[in-house]
Amino acid sequence: MSQEIMARWQGFVTKVTGRLTEIMNESNAGFEGLLTDPQLDPITFVNAMNAIDIRYKDLYGKLGETYSQQIVTPLLGRVGEAEALLRQSEVWMEDTFSAFRTSWNLRLVQSLWARVQPLMQKPVACTRCGATIENRTVYHRADSVTCKHCGSVNSITPDPLVYTYYAMAPDMVAEQSVITKWLACERSIRRGASKSDRVGMWHAYWTEYVTTRATMIPMSDDEKKAYVESRVDQIRRYG
Repeated sequence: MSQEIMARWQGFVTKVTGRLTEIMNESNAGFEGLLTDPQLDPITFVNAMNAIDIRYKDLYGKLGETYSQQIVTPLLGRVGEAEALLRQSEVWMEDTFSAFRTSWNLRLVQSLWARVQPLMQKPVACTRCGATIENRTVYHRADSVTCKHCGSVNSITPDPLVYTYYAMAPDMVAEQSVITKWLACERSIRRGASKSDRVGMWHAYWTEYVTTRATMIPMSDDEKKAYVESRVDQIRRYG
C-alpha cells in the first residue's frame, strides 16, 4: 500500500510541477507581445503577472495540502521519503517561478526605459519667457525649477509614463538583483536558523536591495539606513 501511495504522490508532484512549467511557457509569448507593443501599458503587464502569481501560489499550496491530507497518515514509516519529495518540489517551484517573475519584470523595465528616456529629455519651455529650461536635475517627479533667463519659477511635471516607470522600476530592478538572497532568507526558518542569524540575513538582503534601488532614485545615507531598519525591525518583532 505504501508503495502505491508513494507512486501516486510522485505522479501528483510531477503533474503540479509540470503544470507550472506549462503556465510559464504559455505566458512567455504573451509577455513578449506586450513588451513589443508600442502602446505598452505597464499596468496591463503587472496585472497579467499578478494573475500568473495567483496560479503559481494555488499550485504551490496544493502540494502542501495534498501531502498533509492524503500522504502523511497512510505512509507512516515512509513519511520522510514523501516529505523529501515535497521539499524538493517546493524549492524547485520557488526557484523557477522567482526567476520567471523577476526576469520578466526586468524585461519590462528595460522596455519601458526605451520609451521613458525620450520623454525625460524632451525640452521644457519656461511658462513666462518661453526659453528652454536648462538647469533641471530632477526628472522622475514634479519639481520647481527657476528659469536662468527670466528668473521665474516653473513647476515641471513628468509625463505619466515617467511617473509609472519610477513607481515600479527601482523595486523591480532591486528585487531581481538580490532574488537569490531573498530565497535564502525565506528558507532560513525551514533550515532551523536562529532568529539572530535570520535578522542578519535580512539586514544584508535589505542593505543590498536599497543600495541597488538608490541607483535609480537617489537616497541619502540616512534615508537608506531608515529604509533598511524599518524592514528588518519587522523580522525582529515578528520573524
